[in-house]
Amino acid sequence: MSDNSILDNIVYIERRLINKSSKSFILNGELARLKKNDLKKVESLAKEDLDLIIQNNKEDIIEIEDISSHLNRKIKLSVRTGNIQNYYEKLETFIEGNKIKFKNNDFYISDIDYRESEEKFNMQIQDYKSNILLISFLRKIADNEKPSGNRLNLFFYKTNVGIDLNIEYSLSNLHLVNIHENFIKSIQESDTDEKKQLFVNELINFLEKNGKSYIKLVEGWNYLIDSYNKSYSLFLSGFSFEKIKTSSNEYFQKLTDRIYESISKASNYIFGIPIGYILLINNLDFTGELIFKNFSILILGIIFFILIAQILFKNIKESILAIERDIDDFKLKIENYTELDDIKKKLDRLKNQDIVKQKRKIKIVKVLSICIFTIIVFMYIFIFIDTSIFLIHF
Repeated sequence: MSDNSILDNIVYIERRLINKSSKSFILNGELARLKKNDLKKVESLAKEDLDLIIQNNKEDIIEIEDISSHLNRKIKLSVRTGNIQNYYEKLETFIEGNKIKFKNNDFYISDIDYRESEEKFNMQIQDYKSNILLISFLRKIADNEKPSGNRLNLFFYKTNVGIDLNIEYSLSNLHLVNIHENFIKSIQESDTDEKKQLFVNELINFLEKNGKSYIKLVEGWNYLIDSYNKSYSLFLSGFSFEKIKTSSNEYFQKLTDRIYESISKASNYIFGIPIGYILLINNLDFTGELIFKNFSILILGIIFFILIAQILFKNIKESILAIERDIDDFKLKIENYTELDDIKKKLDRLKNQDIVKQKRKIKIVKVLSICIFTIIVFMYIFIFIDTSIFLIHF
């Protein structure tokens, strides 16, 4: 009899049993009423090396030749299932024996009453199948592998970095993996090798950051896919690994130039604005005779102050905010590239040191502008009051 026929018969009988129990690969139970179809199945099983034991209600042994005389009666059965191909007592046993790939196209798992050939949904089996799909995909993109029975180590490499992944999981930590055939095909059937290399790079980055654990990989699979999609989007925009690094350096230099351009402006203002106010002060008529001239200089000072406060300082402030936003956006784009860690540190230094220094310089210019403008106003008031007192006295 074929293995599938034996499996058909044992599954049928097991589902008919009441008060059944299974231990150490021995299935025990009762048929409340032996029917003709049951009889055929039992007779077929009796021909196999399964140590089949049949008993009546009084637990007397019934020979297989006499079983037909017990139709429509209650009988007890005991059968050894350990020799039956594709039959598993427990889901845990099935997973341990098929951790890396399916070994059989059809199988039956007793404790969850699941048979692969039947169109029956089981969430745990779906979780298991998603893991098998993931493992199959990882094996195809791995640079090397080391199988050992039901254990497997996969090796992945990128520039100057190599990492190994031990495929190890059990029923207790089995999770559904959100992986689809279309995604696998998009990686494997690409005309060039860039997609595969992009994914392997992201995989290695993930494992280095989160630990070389298959369970961690499954738990963080969606995050890994998001990181890959970002990398691939950059690639589609004209980047490659070397271009990303080159472009990052160029963009970093542009940010640096913009910051130092703003710093240069702030430095010029520190000297230029006080000089402008000093020229205004020098043109004041301290004798008080040229009242209109002094009033005009005051008006010019007010206009000068408004221009500085509302235009110059505002432009510099907006420029600094724009640079900070560009730094944050750029850091977000390259956050998954360990090769660009030096640039990330430089960006942090630009934001936390250079820009902070520039803000301090701008504050100095503001304080100086306010002080000198205040001096002009007080000097004008002093000249005006002094002149008024003199005229009144006169």
